[in-house]
Amino acid sequence: MSYANVATTSPKAHLIASEWAESLARGGAAEFDADAEKEGMMPLRKAAATLLGCSSSDVCVSSSATELLGSLAWAIAPKRGNIVSTRASFPSTVYPWQRIADEFGSEIRLAPYDENYYTNPDDILSLIDDDTKIVTLSHVEYACGQRYNLETFAKAAHDVGALLIIDATQSMGMVPIDAQGSGADAIVSSGYKWLRGTYGAAVGYISPTIQSLSPGLLGFRSHKDIWNMKADRLEFPNDASRFEFTTIHFGAVLGLAASIEEITNIGIKKVWEHDIELTNMLIEGALESGLEIVSPTNDDERSAIVSLKIPTGFDTGKVVKQLQDEYGILVTNRSGFLRVSPHIDNTSEQITFFLESLREILNI
Repeated sequence: MSYANVATTSPKAHLIASEWAESLARGGAAEFDADAEKEGMMPLRKAAATLLGCSSSDVCVSSSATELLGSLAWAIAPKRGNIVSTRASFPSTVYPWQRIADEFGSEIRLAPYDENYYTNPDDILSLIDDDTKIVTLSHVEYACGQRYNLETFAKAAHDVGALLIIDATQSMGMVPIDAQGSGADAIVSSGYKWLRGTYGAAVGYISPTIQSLSPGLLGFRSHKDIWNMKADRLEFPNDASRFEFTTIHFGAVLGLAASIEEITNIGIKKVWEHDIELTNMLIEGALESGLEIVSPTNDDERSAIVSLKIPTGFDTGKVVKQLQDEYGILVTNRSGFLRVSPHIDNTSEQITFFLESLREILNI
């Protein structure tokens, strides 16, 4: 129950990734030839496009969300002005823009959070003005599971001529996302959390409105025909794939495509309903035990991340370790809270067992 950390990989994704690695070890290019490498990103681009409700031409593949954010930051490279985010953001959401700000004299503006790591959306909106160039947010905040309304922030950004860049690593695969309807200019996600892939593969939605950007990271795949290898010219593809620049672990890519297909075959709305049903059960049981929920529970801001405040006298890290060592339950200590994040592989019986185990540890 820790998909917000490192998920248990989809068995199908693991099998595909392992088989690819074994074939490479066995035969090298004889089993993964030039055509296979050229088309190696397409299964994941198509799967992610189905999940996000967009065209595969709007999707690119990378090794991590951070890599895509770094490339986007240097592609946009706003001069002066300001860049708006939150203090509660996962660092990778902000760090690439801090580097740009240091280089070009931009100002980083970060909205504050309260004692529960909750950020008032109005505090973010109040930072956006005519000098704002970028609004960059984690769709779901990692510490408390707060979810932002993408349409609201897309409108606020676009009204002043800014771009909205979203890190959806803590939401994609759990929350339904309509990429085009969201208004976001870019949405990126690593694959090893809610998408149930493994390390080494990520996806990005690049809106057609910014697909003419020159990516910040370049390599031989950056040319529109990767095997027409000449160093004296560079012509980007006319779609999001211009942000694909190098070879990566294609086994992880193919595995992630399979795990996303599993989600789309179930239906992302059904996945969301399942996850919310489990978290409803979790919240109800925790409240009955006298525990404080620090995560938002209203429909507009909630997610499948539920963070609990452990009573005074107990160390959250030690409780997390005891749950794993003595009960075989994997949860996480984040910002001093006990973070639980169930997903489609979890059941109501597991929620019950977690609550019973936690009560035993806390003597409540």
